[in-house]
Amino acid sequence: MTATDKILIVGGLLTLTYGALLGYPLVALRQRAGNPPAPRYLNVAHVGAILQGALVLGLVWAARLSDLSSGWNITAAWLVVASGVLVAAKDTINWLTGVEDEFTEKARTAPLGVAGAVALTVGLIIFIVGDLAAL
Repeated sequence: MTATDKILIVGGLLTLTYGALLGYPLVALRQRAGNPPAPRYLNVAHVGAILQGALVLGLVWAARLSDLSSGWNITAAWLVVASGVLVAAKDTINWLTGVEDEFTEKARTAPLGVAGAVALTVGLIIFIVGDLAAL
């Protein structure tokens, strides 16, 4: 098992676990009297972290196919994992601070979202280049 595999597996499991743990406050809030709707960004953080965790775990196969050096693959793995952390942090902060719509409210967490999107895009491009080179 390579360092890239380990980064993706541990990062994916931690992200997936974080998303699962956010299900507890989600359920607790929904069980209150009157069954109020869940806060938007709690839902987003919960589902987003679960999806990101699954994505990161699935990228183990892309990393194994890649023809790039281990340095490039490790960089891509860290970028993808960091993306999940940044986006989960953004969504969690939005939930905890009561943000209803991060775009219309121009939430201060926007830099986390931008950094997460850039990190994910660059990481995926590295894996795509490595995988296409292997074909």
